[in-house]
Amino acid sequence: MISRSQFYLFSVKWGAMICLCLYTSLAIAKVDDVDLKAVYLFRFALLADWQKTSVHAEHLEYCVLEAGKVSARLKNVVELKPDIAHFYNLSEEQNPNVCHILYVEDHNESKISLLKTQFPHALLVGNGKAFIDKGGMIAFIKVRNRIRPLISRKHVKQTQVQLRSQLLEVSELVKEDER
Repeated sequence: MISRSQFYLFSVKWGAMICLCLYTSLAIAKVDDVDLKAVYLFRFALLADWQKTSVHAEHLEYCVLEAGKVSARLKNVVELKPDIAHFYNLSEEQNPNVCHILYVEDHNESKISLLKTQFPHALLVGNGKAFIDKGGMIAFIKVRNRIRPLISRKHVKQTQVQLRSQLLEVSELVKEDER
């Protein structure tokens, strides 16, 4: 038979374990959309192949059109990997020859078109289906309250960049016949 003190100790241990599990769950849940987008942006370049393009660069070149929360977090991620990646903010007069990933928060169709001309082999990434409708290639959308990439294979095809199956598997794909 269990004594009262043993039961109390058992209850305290279980209570502490439950609190630890809840704290861990809450800590994991604190990864916000901004952080998730930045990590996705970084990973996109690792899950794409530029071999069929004329792009030859020693580093992965991450570009953003303007400063913002996602851009700042992406910069932090890229700066952790200086041996493989560089970061450019195009609004700060930084003019890279190549952009592998180009993050654009604006849905301006003429601006997207201009960027596609200026960086023909860049993957243009933005937010929402409207970005895809205006010519963007990959957009962040919410699916069941989680950030997911939405990919237009038709728009990506124009860049000659090949996306790996691992990226396509975790993404929503635009039904191109609807266009």
